[in-house]
Amino acid sequence: MLAIVLLPVFMSGQTSINSPYSRFGLGLFSPNISIMNMAMGGTSAASRSSLYINPKNPASYAAFDSTSFIFEGAFLASKLKLSTSTSSTKTNDASLGYVTMGIPISKWWKAGFGVMPFSSVGYNIASESVLDQIGKVRYGYTGNGGLNQAFLGNAFQPFKNLSVGFNLSYIFGSLSHESTISFPDSGSMYNTRVSNSTQLKNLNFDFGLQYLNTLKSGMFVVAGLTFSPKQSLYGLADELAVSYVHNATSDIDINKDTALFVSGLKGDAVIPMSISGGLSVGRVNRWTASTDVQWQKWSDYKFYGNSESLKDKLRVSMGGQFRPSPIDIGKYWKRITYRAGLRFEQSYLEIRNNRLNDYGLSFGIGLPMKKSRSTINMAFEVGTFGTTNSDLIKENYFRVSIGVSLYEKWFLKRKFD
Repeated sequence: MLAIVLLPVFMSGQTSINSPYSRFGLGLFSPNISIMNMAMGGTSAASRSSLYINPKNPASYAAFDSTSFIFEGAFLASKLKLSTSTSSTKTNDASLGYVTMGIPISKWWKAGFGVMPFSSVGYNIASESVLDQIGKVRYGYTGNGGLNQAFLGNAFQPFKNLSVGFNLSYIFGSLSHESTISFPDSGSMYNTRVSNSTQLKNLNFDFGLQYLNTLKSGMFVVAGLTFSPKQSLYGLADELAVSYVHNATSDIDINKDTALFVSGLKGDAVIPMSISGGLSVGRVNRWTASTDVQWQKWSDYKFYGNSESLKDKLRVSMGGQFRPSPIDIGKYWKRITYRAGLRFEQSYLEIRNNRLNDYGLSFGIGLPMKKSRSTINMAFEVGTFGTTNSDLIKENYFRVSIGVSLYEKWFLKRKFD
């Protein structure tokens, strides 16, 4: 299976980020949607197509043709500007986004599978203060790692207009965090370093439902619903706390005492319940307009039995796409699909009485390949997350996603005269 072959490559290409807010929870989460959905503001609950894969709602796999095979792959790149009230810095990242495939099992049973990122951690934060009789005190916080997921989904059509589906996902990966306190002006005080590395894994489920109503006018209406129950990831953690001194001559740290060392500590991370609903209307091969609402109960989040006082998350998005020509003939620009969308997210973070919000505006295109229903897809997103109030950090980002959706007829029975 191509997804299994590419899994090691995907793992080595785990998204690398530089966001101080990835310190909380399980890091910053991947949207787990295709480039087409990204360009349309992230709408996905009521999105379905025979030409691309929508893992966010597994019921959408029912739209696959009974004689087709679909392959999708994407690369992601981002440019991030971190700003405080007094300074700013910039960073760039690039990674493999996802690899997904869709196939028919029968006329009423379709399947999708692949690998994609689940969450990412990447930050390096430093601060400094001055204490009487001690001098400077430096605080450092670093983190890295992330979680991936390999999924296998199935969709069934028990009735003419109704499809239901589920994804079985194996989520796995490791998260590492380290904090330090050092006293550069004091020769009598030891510095302290606390490190934690946790490996997490487990099988998770999510479910989807879609209802399609095709009108006599040629238009269609799709209502979609997704649900992910409260689930857990099982973990093994290593913890280390040491006191040390820094040798300025050789520029190395020398451990003086180990205050804590624990290996293989068992526990779990609770992923809270999530539900989303959406509505799409449009005309086949011409235009689509969609809207989504998602809510997730992050106030239930716990990591090894400890909560982080996270808030429930709310996300609202809307978007659409338009193709000038409904048929694959005529001028090329008329066969291009144009997409745009916007979204608002009230995140699960509230820091120093500031609720952190995420605003994004997206657009993109789908470029058809010659004599094929395959497409090259691009999505662009600009947005802002966080605030500079109360000495916090605001992130202004620009993201680019480029990928391909290959559509092939694989299951035709040949006839001979």
